[in-house]
Amino acid sequence: MPLQYENLDPTTRRYAITELDHDLSTGAFHSSERLRPEAVAEYHRLLREAIRYYDDRWLEEHASDLLVEIEARRTRTGGTTTARVPQMAARLLAEGDFNRYYMRGLALRAIDEGRQVLEVYRARLSLEPRRESANLEGTRVAAAEVLNQLRGPLSAEPAAAPLGRTNSGLSVRLV
Repeated sequence: MPLQYENLDPTTRRYAITELDHDLSTGAFHSSERLRPEAVAEYHRLLREAIRYYDDRWLEEHASDLLVEIEARRTRTGGTTTARVPQMAARLLAEGDFNRYYMRGLALRAIDEGRQVLEVYRARLSLEPRRESANLEGTRVAAAEVLNQLRGPLSAEPAAAPLGRTNSGLSVRLV
């Protein structure tokens, strides 16, 4: 099931595409290591199309064939091994990228419309949400802060980037 994007309308989509196009033109787009190198350009095209017309579920369905099958992983002893890419990898990639550009587009829209604040909400049902995610639900954040945070490098550290974390199920909406 795709995330529930409360403000995904043509206006937000235009702002999100602007953000994606900026990243692609400046080389700031972070391509997942799970994408086959020769498939990166196709993924960019599909992501743009998903933002323009569809949602993260559509992107997942169309991008699943673009992923590698095997990836390197670190072992507990510090070595490396190989493992099959998890079945949910396409969902995580599509959801993460689509939501990131949706939130950036919505933040840019909010700023342009003179709305300075967005609200964090749970966009995907979760029976056991992470404590960090649950603590963020309902909080109001400055649109400029959301935009700056999501324009920066991806981080797995919750304190460094609470929004945009992989598989958090969180998004933002207009207040």
